[in-house]
Amino acid sequence: MTARHYLELVNFFSRSLRDRDAAADVVQESYSRVLAMRQPETVLDLRALLYRIGKNIVIDDARARQAEQRMLDTLGLISADSAPSPEREADARQQCRRLAARLAVMPRKRREAFILVRIYGFSHAESALHLATTVAAIEKHIVRAVCDLFDLATLRTA
Repeated sequence: MTARHYLELVNFFSRSLRDRDAAADVVQESYSRVLAMRQPETVLDLRALLYRIGKNIVIDDARARQAEQRMLDTLGLISADSAPSPEREADARQQCRRLAARLAVMPRKRREAFILVRIYGFSHAESALHLATTVAAIEKHIVRAVCDLFDLATLRTA
């Protein structure tokens, strides 16, 4: 595999991201993913594959930022309308990491219910359908998740 498409890809993603360094990171990650494939030499159109992987990386990153903003909004730490100080934003992100760590150790159904309802905005009925359970079970999972996550005394010291 050669780097002959590198400059073309960086230029393309620079225009869409408006950040040449971020574009270079996307392209590098695209090449890394191709190299991690079991048989990259069997790819028929390397250029097309690199573009597709790069676009997927950009989309995944945007989704992650949106989900993070929704989580911060849900927690009331930072709103999209405000311009928080760097200290407040750093504190909010640190609390967000703590919450993510707490979510990671939560029982799977409880974590999934909380994420669907509080982060993605699903209704309890939609979440119940998605998780193949009852609305009452979703409500219990949400209550327990909130109790697990928002124990303020331990949240700030965790």
